[in-house]
Amino acid sequence: MKRRLVLSLVGMLSLAVGSASATEAPMAGPVQHIDGYTLYFGMVPSAIAAPSIGTHSPGPRDAHGLPRGDYAREHHLLVVVERMRDGVRPTNVQVVATVPIAGQTISRTLGAMSINGSMSHGAVFVLAGPGRYVFTTTVRVPGEPELIVARFSYTLAHNP
Repeated sequence: MKRRLVLSLVGMLSLAVGSASATEAPMAGPVQHIDGYTLYFGMVPSAIAAPSIGTHSPGPRDAHGLPRGDYAREHHLLVVVERMRDGVRPTNVQVVATVPIAGQTISRTLGAMSINGSMSHGAVFVLAGPGRYVFTTTVRVPGEPELIVARFSYTLAHNP
């Protein structure tokens, strides 16, 4: 069930995802294998994500406690980190996503989220309008000597 939820979120998104353990990571697909880990990426409008991933609502704060921006433009980034050798999603993972939006660089530490008993990480970004948004994520896994750096793009094709 947990894997199906993540894969269904990824499947309904129009993402091009990239990854590498280098500073300038190339673009790739929404599921990728890096340094012994599988990363899954998903981006979905918060209004659609609400029933699946948390308490998103038109209230004054989003599901991660941040003050709301423009609710109609809020999109939820979901990142799953899974160890390839045993399929375990390690705990205490730190995931940071950075994206240029409307001339500013926005950086968020993704909050740990349990979805159907499995660990995921997420944050809300308010997108300026239609266009391509290139995210750079940095993943720190405790006990691993190197950071995992991944780049991916999300294309918002219409005004919310």
